[in-house]
Amino acid sequence: MIYNAQYNLLVRARDNGDLASLASVLGISRQTLRHQLEALDEGLACSLYSRLDSEAVVLSEVGLVYASACEKASRLFIDAELKAEKYKREHENTIVIGTISKSPDRVIRQKSPYRLRTRFFDTSADVLDSRAIGREMDCALGLYDDAWLRHNRLRAVRLSDRNLAVAFSALSPLAGRKRLDIEDLYGNTLYIPYRGFTRKTDLLASDLADFHQKITLVCRSAVNSALVEKAASEGSFILVAADQDLSQFGLKVLPVDWSYRTSYGLIYPQKAPAKVEELVRLLEESCE
Repeated sequence: MIYNAQYNLLVRARDNGDLASLASVLGISRQTLRHQLEALDEGLACSLYSRLDSEAVVLSEVGLVYASACEKASRLFIDAELKAEKYKREHENTIVIGTISKSPDRVIRQKSPYRLRTRFFDTSADVLDSRAIGREMDCALGLYDDAWLRHNRLRAVRLSDRNLAVAFSALSPLAGRKRLDIEDLYGNTLYIPYRGFTRKTDLLASDLADFHQKITLVCRSAVNSALVEKAASEGSFILVAADQDLSQFGLKVLPVDWSYRTSYGLIYPQKAPAKVEELVRLLEESCE
């Protein structure tokens, strides 16, 4: 949005009614200044001026009201432009990373030449909503495999292979443990990713369905705030990547005595912004 700077002439004319002096300050001729003032008066029911000739300009009562309003509007637009410019600078120097963890991995914080801002996206987490990557955030941290990346037209830089773990209420008696047995999940609900997310999560789901039928498996497409609250209140479990800090949601993350690992890394669009490509390059160099 562009503010019409011509309206500032009314403020100038209110403060300095001598046309020669005002024209000199503005760097234009008296004739040009007078034409500009007359143009502001066109189409109005009441004139902005009680006097406007080759020598001087005097605002009418209506003109004074308009000048006061223009002065306030000018300040508002200047403030808005400054805020917009600040936001632009911050946006250009900031990478927004979607994650459910409290903060990005240490290697990302160390390698990134940009400011990092995390966003908990309510439609996705470990099971990522590919549509959000590149639209609501620049990139995301989470579990993936190559088939899932190809299907969603995404790329990833692998940070590590993560054990699959479970998140559950930090108030649970199990929260004091360092590791859980599969039997600790018996009689409870375990929310797992939909089939086809990764090969390893599919294998784990099949294993549990075949050999641990006392665990109620519920497929979900995403970790969202509703699921987090539900798990914390009803004592259920959510399959997540190990070593994540979900304490901000009142959840504890612990490994389970199974041997399932899958890729964990920074996921980004095929056509990523230059800042993301630079971060990916630095991460790839550190992993070599």
